[in-house]
Amino acid sequence: MQYWVLYILSIFAAMAVGGAENNSNYILTQWVNEHTDALFSYALKRINDVQVAEDLVQTTFLAAHQSFDKFQHKSSPKTWLFSILKNKILDYLRQVYRNKETFSEQDSTDWFDEKGHWKSEFAPQPWETDNLLDDLEFRKTFAFCIENLPERWKQSVMIKYLESEITIEEIGLSKANYWKMLERARTQLRDCLTKNWFERV
Repeated sequence: MQYWVLYILSIFAAMAVGGAENNSNYILTQWVNEHTDALFSYALKRINDVQVAEDLVQTTFLAAHQSFDKFQHKSSPKTWLFSILKNKILDYLRQVYRNKETFSEQDSTDWFDEKGHWKSEFAPQPWETDNLLDDLEFRKTFAFCIENLPERWKQSVMIKYLESEITIEEIGLSKANYWKMLERARTQLRDCLTKNWFERV
């Protein structure tokens, strides 16, 4: 068990009295054991940062503790915890985008059309991509390139391509700024993959 999970458990164990099943801390301790892995996987898939995902899961359980009396059993504990976690993720992303980058038409070339496809005059040479996703080393390189994007750009990629349920409206980002961020992120990703993979193989 990860140290941060043990930390959460230690908090609720210290507060639990007598282990009675109607004790909120006793119940929350059970929930930590039952649902932490699923919550962490959900957060990591949408944030792509282990430390941030761990912090979000911790704050989710602490928020559940603070509002335990409001849990009316109209949904399952898992559903309730996931709704809290999604709000925590949205709060985090709003903070990331709080100081929004604004772009003018002159800031950069519009490399992509309105559907997100490369415009013919800017399209790079095609890559040989057969079975790339089956290549562990390529996946490591791709993860490295994603991780080295500026935080806002990285999250724009996560929202667009990695099955995020979060929308740009929920984090207060305009479509114009979002597409500019995504445009720059895709271009930087391609440069990174070219230098760290395709020019080496």
